[in-house]
Amino acid sequence: MLCEWTERNGYPISGYFELRADDGEAIYWWFRSHAADDRLAQFGAGADGSLYCIWRQEDGREPIVHMGSEGDALKVVAGSMKEFITLLAVGYGEIGFEDLSAPPGEAKDANPNFQCWVEETFGVTIPTTGQGIVGRATRDHDDFEAFVSSITANEEG
Repeated sequence: MLCEWTERNGYPISGYFELRADDGEAIYWWFRSHAADDRLAQFGAGADGSLYCIWRQEDGREPIVHMGSEGDALKVVAGSMKEFITLLAVGYGEIGFEDLSAPPGEAKDANPNFQCWVEETFGVTIPTTGQGIVGRATRDHDDFEAFVSSITANEEG
């Protein structure tokens, strides 16, 4: 659905987020290993090269995660794609690096057309902050930093 919206409306979707198809290489180069290939699927990126991925957990749940381009800002940002799209609509410039307990600082990062589409398509109200979405996702899903550490430790050891 997000791809269709972008085809009809173009960029920006919200802030600096862009859709970016998984080329089979980004996850490899991030980890310098294929160990996470079957668990992470990239679908987006930030301006700095950060990755947005679907993370398939052991129990089959698939939250959305942010992976900073420098190995930082590892976090679960939404429990589902619908929640992630709602989070995008809040209007942050860089979801992975901003204080999501505060409203977005730059009004230019919000896209009113996108916000209307999200509300109409998903029957949601866009929150003023991302704290609720990210807080629930963090509480309800496995520790993403621990997952990343387990992959990197196995590769180093």
